[in-house]
Amino acid sequence: MKRLFWFVLFIALISGLSYTQTKRTIRGRVSDQGGKPLANVKVEVFDTSIITKTLSDGTFALVGLELGKYQLKFTHSDYVPEIFEVTVGEKPGKLIKVILPAKNPILLTIKEEITVTAQADSIIDISLPSHRTILPSSVLTELGTTNIAEAVEKVPGVAMVGKGGYSMAPSIRGLAEHRILLLMDGVRLTSERRIGTSASFINLNYIDRIEINRGPYSVFYGSGAIGGVINIVTKTPAPDAPLKGDLRLGYNTIRKEGAASVNLSAPLGKFAFMIAANGKNAGDYSSPAGIIEQSHYSDYDLLLKVSRTGDNSQFYLTFLNYWGVDIGKPSPTARLKPRWYPKERNTIFTLGYKIQNTLYLDTLNASFYFLLPMLETRKDNLSESLTVEKRNLAKIEGSNFGFKVRGGKRLGETHTLNFGFDFFGRRGVNDSNTEWIFDDFGNITEKTEETSLLDGRRNNFGLYIDDKIQISPSVTMNFGARFDYINTSNFTHSSNKISKSDQSFTAYIGSIFQVTQNFSLLANLGRSFRFPTMSELFYTGLTGRGTVLGNVDLKPERSVNLDLGFRYFHKKFYASIYGFRNSVSDLIQKYSGAGEDEYYYRNLTRGHITGIEGEFYFWLIENCELFINFHHMVGREKNTDASLNHVPASRLTFWIKFSPGKFWAEPKITFAAHRKDPGPLEIEIKGYTLVDAIFGYEFNHNLTLLAIAQNVLNKTYRLSADEKGVDAPGRGIVFKISYSF
Repeated sequence: MKRLFWFVLFIALISGLSYTQTKRTIRGRVSDQGGKPLANVKVEVFDTSIITKTLSDGTFALVGLELGKYQLKFTHSDYVPEIFEVTVGEKPGKLIKVILPAKNPILLTIKEEITVTAQADSIIDISLPSHRTILPSSVLTELGTTNIAEAVEKVPGVAMVGKGGYSMAPSIRGLAEHRILLLMDGVRLTSERRIGTSASFINLNYIDRIEINRGPYSVFYGSGAIGGVINIVTKTPAPDAPLKGDLRLGYNTIRKEGAASVNLSAPLGKFAFMIAANGKNAGDYSSPAGIIEQSHYSDYDLLLKVSRTGDNSQFYLTFLNYWGVDIGKPSPTARLKPRWYPKERNTIFTLGYKIQNTLYLDTLNASFYFLLPMLETRKDNLSESLTVEKRNLAKIEGSNFGFKVRGGKRLGETHTLNFGFDFFGRRGVNDSNTEWIFDDFGNITEKTEETSLLDGRRNNFGLYIDDKIQISPSVTMNFGARFDYINTSNFTHSSNKISKSDQSFTAYIGSIFQVTQNFSLLANLGRSFRFPTMSELFYTGLTGRGTVLGNVDLKPERSVNLDLGFRYFHKKFYASIYGFRNSVSDLIQKYSGAGEDEYYYRNLTRGHITGIEGEFYFWLIENCELFINFHHMVGREKNTDASLNHVPASRLTFWIKFSPGKFWAEPKITFAAHRKDPGPLEIEIKGYTLVDAIFGYEFNHNLTLLAIAQNVLNKTYRLSADEKGVDAPGRGIVFKISYSF
C-alpha cells in the first residue's frame, strides 16, 4: 500500500511538471488605427473556453494554452472584428499587437463624445451648446477629395464658394470671405485671396482630424470667427509607439490627377519624430459639357513634427513648407483671359508647451507660431489667334506671427474657469502689380508698375475669460467675454501712414439642459466681430477674380448670433437639429464696379441669415449604418430685402455604409435645391441630384484599396452660384492604395 502511494504521488508530480512545462500564457495589446489603446475588446480562443477582455491600456493575457496553433478572435461593437493566428511554442512568444479599424469613425467619435480643438483647448467641448462635426483621418481618406474645402463641403451648414477649381474656400451658415477662421495646430491661417482662406495647401494625408464648429467664436479667437471655426489638427507622433510608416498612391480619372504621399514616425527616448512628404499634379478636368480650362494645379509639401512627452507635460514643434505651381483659376472667359497662380508658398513654424498642475492651475498651454505666405496672380489677355496682347502679374507677401497663453482651473465641484491672452501680428506686407503691353510680334511696347501695400502692418491683442458652471445635475451654463484691440496700417507713395484702429468687446452665454440621460436642449447667444482685412482696406490690383479696389473707409462688422437646438443619443441612433439666426451689422459685401472685371467693397446696414440644419446617424443593423444631414437657410439685407452673397441652396444628403468584414461599400446621394434668389455677384442655378459611391477592401493590416466613384450620373451642376463660376467635374473614379507598417 505504501509503495502504491509513492507510485501515485510520483505520477502526479510528473503530470504536474508536464502541465507546467506545456501550458503557456499569451499576452498582447489591442489599439485602434491611430495607436489609441482599446479597452473592453473581447478576446476569444477558437475551440476552447478561454475568453478574456482587454484592460484600459489595451492589454490582455490568455492563460493556460497548450503548445500548438490557435486562432484568436477580437470583437468590439464599434470596431471591425479581427481573427489572429498564433503559435504557442516552448519559448515565450513576443507581445501580440492587434489593430482594429473602426466600423464608422464618425459614429465612434460621437459615441465617445471626444473633444478636439486646435491646441487641445478645453474651452470648446461637447457640453458647449453649439453645432460641431468631427471628420477623423479615416473618413478623410475615403472621401476622394483633393483639399480642405471639398472635404468639409458635405457637412450640414457648410458649402464651397468661389469660381471653381482648386482654390475654392469653405463657407459656414452663409458666411464666407474671411468670416470663417481656419486654424492648423493653433496657427491662424491668412490669405490674400478675396474669397477667403482656402487652406488648399494643407494636405489631407497628414491631418488627424478636422473639427467644424458652427456659430460665433470671437470670444475665443478674436476677429474673423463670426461664422465659425474650422480646426485642422495634424497627426502627432507618440513616443511610446513603434516605428510606423505609410505610403499612399492615388489617381483621379476626371482630373487626371496623380498623387503620392509618404509618412514616417519613430520614437527616440521621450521624443517622437514624424516626417511626411506629399505631391500631386492635375490637369484640366472635364464636365459633361466639356473641358474646364484653367482648372489644373500642382503642389508639393514637406511636414516635420517633433514631440516630447513628460509625466505631466508635452513639448511639440511643427515645420511645414508648401509650394504651389500653376494653380489655375477657371472661369467662362478662361480661353482668352486666363488667370492662375504661378507660385504660392506657405511656410509654417510652430512651437508649443503644455503642462499640468503648475502655478496653481490644472492646465497651462503656451505656443508661438510663424507663417510666411506668398502668392502670385497672373492674367493674360489673348487675341483670337491666342497671342498675348496684355499681361498682368501681382505678387503679395509678408510675415505673420503670433503667440497665445491659455490656462484652466477647476474651482470646486461646479466651476471650470479658463482664461487666456493672445497676439496676432503681420509685418512687411507688400505687393507689386506689373503690366506689360505687347505688339503683334510679341514685343513689349509698354510696362507699368504699381504698388498699393507698402509695409502693411497689423497688431491684434486679445484677452478672454470663460467660465463653465454646473448649476444642477441637469443644467450647465457657459459664460465668456473677450476684449480685442486691433490696429492696421499702410504707407502711401508719399510716405504718409494710414492707420485704422478699433477695439471690441465680445461675449456669449450658453446653456445645456439635460432633459433625460439621452436627450438635451441647447441654447447659445453670442456676439462676434470682424475687422476689415488689410486687402479690403488698402489693396488695389489684380486678383484671381478681377481688379479689386480697396476701401479705407470700411467699418468693422459686428454680429449677434442665436442658436437653439437639441441632441439625442441612443445606442442605435444619434440626432441633432439646430435653428440659428445671425445678424451682422455693417456687413462688408463686394459689388461690380464701373470698369470691366472691376469690384469694390462697401458696408451694408445689416444682413440677416436664418436657417436650420441637422444630422442623423442610425446603426440599427449590424455592419450597416445610415446617415442623413440637411440644411436650409435664407440671407437678406435688412433695408432692401435683397439676397446676400454666398448663402447656399437647400441641401439634403444621405448615405448608407455596408461593412461586412474587410470589404465595405458606401453609396451616397445629395439633393440640392434650385437657387432662385442669387446675391449681387451670383446667378440663378438649377437644383441637382448627385450620386457618389465608395468601395474599399482591406487585404490585411498593411494594405488597403479604395475606389471612389464621383458624379456617377454624370450630372451638370455648379458647386457655387458665383456669376463667374464653372461647372463641377463630371463622372470620374478616384483610385487609392495605401500600405502601412
